[in-house]
Amino acid sequence: MKNPFNHGRKISGKYIFPALTLLILFMLWFLILAIIAPGRKIEQINSEYGYQKPEKGGLPDSIFYDSTFIMLGREKAFYKARLAMAAYDSATLSINLHDSVVTIEIKGVPVYREKILSSRISKIFYRANEYAVTTMLSNPLSVSSDISTIRKEPVVHKVAPKDTSEYKPDALPDTSKIEYANFILLTEEGIKLYFFQDTKGNIQAGLRKFLFDFADRVKNSVYLLRCMVTFRKPEYQPFIKITIPRKSAVIIYRALPYHGKVAVGR
Repeated sequence: MKNPFNHGRKISGKYIFPALTLLILFMLWFLILAIIAPGRKIEQINSEYGYQKPEKGGLPDSIFYDSTFIMLGREKAFYKARLAMAAYDSATLSINLHDSVVTIEIKGVPVYREKILSSRISKIFYRANEYAVTTMLSNPLSVSSDISTIRKEPVVHKVAPKDTSEYKPDALPDTSKIEYANFILLTEEGIKLYFFQDTKGNIQAGLRKFLFDFADRVKNSVYLLRCMVTFRKPEYQPFIKITIPRKSAVIIYRALPYHGKVAVGR
């Protein structure tokens, strides 16, 4: 008796094995592309910002390995980026990784400063050509968008009383509700700036920080999956991750305007 539910043909094993082989080879190929993405980013930085030696004269190759030259070059680049930001009327942000300090500046004048408790930067900043990285950071980074656990501009709704009889004093703020301040600044230059609040052993704060970072990693995984499906080469984004006190994280995030400017010194 024929099976009434079997209306189609059986798929031959000789088709399944080649299909699986192609799928595995494709996934391996994409995995290789994802692994070499940082290397391609380094090549891009070196090509775009590297030293172009003239046909005659120019700097000797040995000077690029001199520690004094490297240090002075980094300081010059940082001051140059801050000087460019001084032309803007709004608040700007400078990140001094060498001195572990973040500073809000207006017209080049520091108005708020905080110590960086810990920091971690992408290995690209070490593996790429030193002159190229220094040149890249000699211009301020432009923030294109951000992701945050707190509001940029907190809104308070108030209804004006008709007369003094309807006036009621403002209620005391609810201090029981704690906002955990973690945010990411995405820049037009492709560098991601992470700001995490110091948890100080607070389990709840540590959990919120973990979930925020985990959500960002999931988003990156989805991006890689989309690239794989659409046959696009994934782009690597260098990162700078710093930890500061919660209060300072809130102040910095809300003080920096949309599409703000950030200078990074190493």
